[in-house]
Amino acid sequence: MTATVEEIWRELASELRGFIRARVRDHATAEDILQDVFAKINQKLPTLRAGERLQAWVWRNTRNAVIDHYRSRKSALEVPETLPASLDESKSEPEGLRAAFSRMIQSLPEPYREAVVLTELEGMTQQELANRLGISLSGAKSRVQRGRAQLKRMLDQCCRFEFDRRGKVIDCTPREKAGCDECA
Repeated sequence: MTATVEEIWRELASELRGFIRARVRDHATAEDILQDVFAKINQKLPTLRAGERLQAWVWRNTRNAVIDHYRSRKSALEVPETLPASLDESKSEPEGLRAAFSRMIQSLPEPYREAVVLTELEGMTQQELANRLGISLSGAKSRVQRGRAQLKRMLDQCCRFEFDRRGKVIDCTPREKAGCDECA
């Protein structure tokens, strides 16, 4: 005997509704999801394979519908009309930091300097770096990581950095007695 959508509704609707409401706060949205589940059941029930368990199939469709609901929700950020068409990069960084940073990169030992410049500044992937240099991928990754670590040490010895909540540099102050004129 094959079940009809009405029989499935009578047997499972209240359980499915509770399941959905436990995962979706808005009751109207939960009802919409439940209706979508039963519309899909109505559409796909004739294609159900004979050996497949009906209840497991219905529950899987319900779980997927809840997941799809959250995937489809994209938080839209309204862009104000007064937003400039392009950002002035010189205002987004402390003055002189870019030049000092470039000088620090140039002072890195050759294999690390090349790895950092190619991956971080020129946008090359680490796999492309490995192919270009004729080394293994793990060797390329090591060079990039070591170059970054040396650069970080140089920066920390030279300056104190202040970051915004997103991690962008908003201020840079030379350390006293650092013996570094890069950021001064």
